[in-house]
Amino acid sequence: MYEQYTDPRACIKVFFGRYPSFDYRSSEPVMSEFYRMCDMFGWNKDDPERSKARQAFQDALAQQFNVIYGTDVNDLAVWQKFCYVLNLKDIPNELEACRKLVKSLYVNIVDLVDTLATQKPVVHFPSEVALSVYSKRTRKFFPRENAHAGSVLNYLLRRIMFPREGTLFLFPSITSLILHSPSASSVSGKYFKLAEQPLLNVPDVIQSQTAMTTQPILSARNLSVFKGPKDPIFSGVSFDVHEGDVLVLQGKSGAGKTTILKALAHLNVYQGEVLFHGKPPAKYTIPTYRTRVLYVPQRPSLIPGTPRKFLSTINSFGSRATRKDATLHSDEIANSQHSGDRQAQHGEGTHDPFRISKEWGLEEVIWDREWATLSGGEAQRVLMAIAVGLQGTEVLLLDEPTSALDSETSALVEKTLTELPTSGSSIKAIVWITHSREQSERVGTRWLNVSSQGLEESDSSAYLQQNGSV
Repeated sequence: MYEQYTDPRACIKVFFGRYPSFDYRSSEPVMSEFYRMCDMFGWNKDDPERSKARQAFQDALAQQFNVIYGTDVNDLAVWQKFCYVLNLKDIPNELEACRKLVKSLYVNIVDLVDTLATQKPVVHFPSEVALSVYSKRTRKFFPRENAHAGSVLNYLLRRIMFPREGTLFLFPSITSLILHSPSASSVSGKYFKLAEQPLLNVPDVIQSQTAMTTQPILSARNLSVFKGPKDPIFSGVSFDVHEGDVLVLQGKSGAGKTTILKALAHLNVYQGEVLFHGKPPAKYTIPTYRTRVLYVPQRPSLIPGTPRKFLSTINSFGSRATRKDATLHSDEIANSQHSGDRQAQHGEGTHDPFRISKEWGLEEVIWDREWATLSGGEAQRVLMAIAVGLQGTEVLLLDEPTSALDSETSALVEKTLTELPTSGSSIKAIVWITHSREQSERVGTRWLNVSSQGLEESDSSAYLQQNGSV
């Protein structure tokens, strides 16, 4: 019934066609292409040309939504089409039941426009907050109202809640879709005629994906670590880490932030529970768990040889570890599986550490120098590049990962790291310690304040205003 769709980029192509010097890539996410075009033309946020382009782009988005999904809110076929695209099972044959099913989900509306062209399934988020975090980080915003919106799109847009300025956008379910920016003005003329657009075969486009669930990736339950029998560093700590989180641990030196990370990585003796996908580390075997939940210190412990030799050792071991369900970890950094040579060693969802380190300003010759000769900043970047490139890691535990870097290099590293949970990487969440007020604001999606009184979750700015620089 829903095997054919009109061109999922018809309206978008017309919009970008107005800028012939821009090489539009129709298989890429539409928002990233718009921002890439703005960067190419050097348009800042206040540039009149950018504002004009944004208004026309918003019209194109609204019209493209209409082309794909239709405009009649009372048409059962429209809501069943949503179910099909969202890869839902047991699609209802009754309008209200179908509508209720779709409305119960947390998805991003720009992803709904993108999915047929990018061939990436729409992610189902476990909560409003998780959707909010994703939309904010990826900048996938949709105009809150538009003259070209049909009744279906308007139905969704009317249900959005807009809180006071300066707070996160939270919404009630699908509605959601973090929508932002001023109302777009109408652009004269029509972008398309439905009957003239070529048809697409969608079953080859829509692929199955395990939806994100309400179960957290990583959990701490009543966690305690002691210096002595009656001398706790912290006690009774409980929190969850969800897919998409960049959870910042902040607090004064000595509060126990690093100790919390090491406990999560099963590198410290602790009381209480640490759960990964609802199971304790022992269920995975400890070495395997440490590859999945990876602790990265500020600087590696003394390692003989060169970074290249270190990486080669990990790769060689990884080939054996795949068969033996084992892994290598050196002092404070637990390293995950690798196999094959430099070209073939990276599995799906991993990144090439050589390329990453080059993007971070390191020449390849650095990999052939002794670890002991590397500066703090060089060692830190190499270590992070290795961690990002390891196969199978799902949670990164970062202990001040940019403490030895200048602001420009730190920004490059931050960009790579914060994009990981939404970039198709195997890394789905990050727990990040920083003492930088500015960095905490830039990278965090959630903030936990660590003190002698325990943990308290709040937004970063509220904590910093009360407690000063961390």
